[in-house]
Amino acid sequence: MSDSVFLSFLSLRRDFPFDKPPSDGEVLIHGQNLPADLHNLADSINAAARTAKGEFLVVLSPDLVWLAPDFSEQLHAQAKANPEGALFYSDYIVRDSDGSESVFHVFDDTGDITEREDWGPVWTVRINGLHRAGGLDEQNPLAAFYDLLLKTQEVGQRVHIPKPLAAVAAPSQDSNDEALKARLFFPGRGKLGGFSYLFMDPEQERQTETVFYAALKRRNAWLEGERTAEPLSTPKASPLVSIITPVYNRASFIGDAIASVLRNSLADWEHIVVDNSSTDGTGEVVRKLAASDSRIKLVENDRNIIALSLNLALRHARGKYISQLDSDDECLPHTLQSMADALETHPTWALAISYYELMDEAGRSLPEFGVIKHLEYNRNNILRVDGAGAVRCWHRSVIEEMGGFNEKDFPNYGEDYDLVLKVSERYEVGRVHEVCYRYRRHEGNTDMLRDPLTKLRNKTLARQSALKRRRKLNEELAECRSADN
Repeated sequence: MSDSVFLSFLSLRRDFPFDKPPSDGEVLIHGQNLPADLHNLADSINAAARTAKGEFLVVLSPDLVWLAPDFSEQLHAQAKANPEGALFYSDYIVRDSDGSESVFHVFDDTGDITEREDWGPVWTVRINGLHRAGGLDEQNPLAAFYDLLLKTQEVGQRVHIPKPLAAVAAPSQDSNDEALKARLFFPGRGKLGGFSYLFMDPEQERQTETVFYAALKRRNAWLEGERTAEPLSTPKASPLVSIITPVYNRASFIGDAIASVLRNSLADWEHIVVDNSSTDGTGEVVRKLAASDSRIKLVENDRNIIALSLNLALRHARGKYISQLDSDDECLPHTLQSMADALETHPTWALAISYYELMDEAGRSLPEFGVIKHLEYNRNNILRVDGAGAVRCWHRSVIEEMGGFNEKDFPNYGEDYDLVLKVSERYEVGRVHEVCYRYRRHEGNTDMLRDPLTKLRNKTLARQSALKRRRKLNEELAECRSADN
């Protein structure tokens, strides 16, 4: 690379938002030095990459209001230090209407393969890397930036510059509906954080899935066909279902969770509650309920580690099926019967997952959000989205086959997602198309209290591990086919 990095700036507005670009840059504007008939991010970036004279293409988002005077120098230094860098992004400033400013610190690249992380308002792409990736998919323009993230990840590194090099105006206040969604789902960072894909426009979801599936196929991680293997079964197991619940300081909710199990029409169950040394009387609540019904069992644990607690519950479980119930959530009277019937009548299912509804802290249903169905689930898209729904009811033998919940890598977050990924690679995950779970959202919800970076890293580790397993499965399948021929 030469000592001077020449930059080509692509403004996603119809003008350039500043007086002039840095001295080593050119500006590309629709209708001037770019075709006037460009309509979206995908065709604009592709056209700019074909036209640009620079080594790097700097894409300026429409809401950009300031670019650091030393932007070019900072990028030059980072490009020189990271010759494999394919996408460069930085921290940025958010300016409120009153003139106050706050710095938003973007995360270092974790290897995330979803579309939901925040990457700031300015993205710099190494043009030859974009050419090697074949450009962006112009047939799916609503997912153009996601396509860019995936392809730059495949041809090089994504480099975070830990300094604010741009500024955007603070967004206008959300509507009451959007604010309520944010409060209930506690979405991750970025405009599409957390479970926001549940509210995506259908066409945007379709295009996002299409771009992601193409990436899986490029990476030899796409899984074809149905799984026909049947989990090992213990037909005479009793109880039929073991419900497992780790709990820590949930005295105000654990009684309701257990009461919801007691209301079930299926009587052949046991409920194993693992108390992780609660200090608020949780153990006493469980102990009192267990004294009145022998199907309720309290297991005391001296460490508040979720994956450890789940595995401890499994060691005490005797049921053919394992149903998870969080300590602040509830099941419905038909839940256990519906889930057991589904697994009994579908011998290839290793895991059954139902729909759920939301409730507030007091247990009141929130019908304005509708039923959460996770209809986007399939064994490939599960690598992109954050979950597949609830309640989850497993063949106990399958959890044991997979080695239980991974305590080492996912002690307190992502342990169930990791296990869903593993199971979906070998067995069918079936959907029960009815509401069998009530998901409570409240200020003390564990998801809200977890560190966002830990959540991102854990989910990314689960996904990257799954990509490796999937490539191995496909390589083994290709070898088998080659041997047969």
